[in-house]
Amino acid sequence: MGKTSTHCLVYANLIIEGREYGFHVFMVQLRDENHRPLPGVEPGEVGPKYGDNGTETGFLRLFNVHIPRNWMLMKNQQVLEDGSYVKEDKNSKAQYGTMLSIRAGLVMGAGYRLAQGVTIAVRYSCVRHQGFTNTQGESNRANPEHPIIHYQNQQYRLFKQLSLAYAFVFTGKSISDKFQKTMGDLATGDTSDLPEMHATSAGLKALCTFEGASGLEECRKCCGGHGVLLASGVSQMTLDYTTYCTAEGDRIILELQSARYLIKMITEARSGATVHGMADYLNEAGKIKIGEVDPSVYLQYRADTDEDFKDLKLLSSLFRNRALVFCVETADRLNSLIKDGLSYDDAWNSCAVDLVKCSRVHCYYVILQNFVSQINAIEDMKVKRILICLCQLYALINIMEDLGSFELTHKQKGLVRSVINQLLKEVRVDCVP
Repeated sequence: MGKTSTHCLVYANLIIEGREYGFHVFMVQLRDENHRPLPGVEPGEVGPKYGDNGTETGFLRLFNVHIPRNWMLMKNQQVLEDGSYVKEDKNSKAQYGTMLSIRAGLVMGAGYRLAQGVTIAVRYSCVRHQGFTNTQGESNRANPEHPIIHYQNQQYRLFKQLSLAYAFVFTGKSISDKFQKTMGDLATGDTSDLPEMHATSAGLKALCTFEGASGLEECRKCCGGHGVLLASGVSQMTLDYTTYCTAEGDRIILELQSARYLIKMITEARSGATVHGMADYLNEAGKIKIGEVDPSVYLQYRADTDEDFKDLKLLSSLFRNRALVFCVETADRLNSLIKDGLSYDDAWNSCAVDLVKCSRVHCYYVILQNFVSQINAIEDMKVKRILICLCQLYALINIMEDLGSFELTHKQKGLVRSVINQLLKEVRVDCVP
């Protein structure tokens, strides 16, 4: 828009004879046949950014600009020649389609971009040698050295990102399929899936872009000094992708939107309604008295062997119940603050940190469910085997990095670490033979 666009779509409040009808979309011409700005149009470029400078980012000011009436996008609403406003009720929420489509693309894009960074870092780790194979033997600079992919810490750092890349891509595909269904339903006037789609896509966009950016930075660090070089390919990629954390909405704001839906579903479940979709586990909240959720009931498991912690059903149950317990506890705290006299907004702000975590633990569960679902559809057993390993690794690393949310015994915590170490060895064999 700042330098090259001749036209743009402007989201603006529609006002007819002093009455506001909300935001609508209008096509506006910016420049004439000589590429000069039209009267009243002031376009500009924001200037150099932290990253993603290959994408032009502009600003626009409009002063008393007139456009034809039919330059308003009128598929679902019209302004007639006499100035009257007509809107089709069955498509009243169709404008959400573009936003949901972008969010679904950002989730999948996080996986693909992270996969690029992981590919660079893993291949680098296979050719970069450092550390003698026998540190106890006679010192000799000619002695062989290990490729750095040999080291467990390097494997943990990189294979965590590898598992996330697959998890995000699979989740992006599932969300895209869900989006297509939702848009089909909207066309017939069915908006029942829209609230969940809106909330889940908000939380996933926030989580996946943040994890993607953090993961790319970790991949860059895993390349040592070479990771600083633009020639590495991963350094500029890291800078460019960081901007996606705030594109289409700041992470925290989107997570609070997602949390608002989860809290609402708990309220509805306790009122006797049935929660559908990926948040259907919140139906259990209807059986829990306010303020009496017992984490030990949901987060203690009989898991005594390595194989137990490789069971995807058990891992899914752990993720599911973590989300259930944390969301119910947060909802109860919010209601308690309101009961004690705080306004809804003040109570909400007092719970904001926990509300953000509600969104995250819910989204981690959604990601795991989508990962498992995609694996179950794979027929090639060799491919399926290694993807199961990656799925297990994704889940167990997530558990290990959030042990405080689970009621695991000391022995079970040791088993989690043990299985992770086993999986690192198995993934190492397949990542680069």
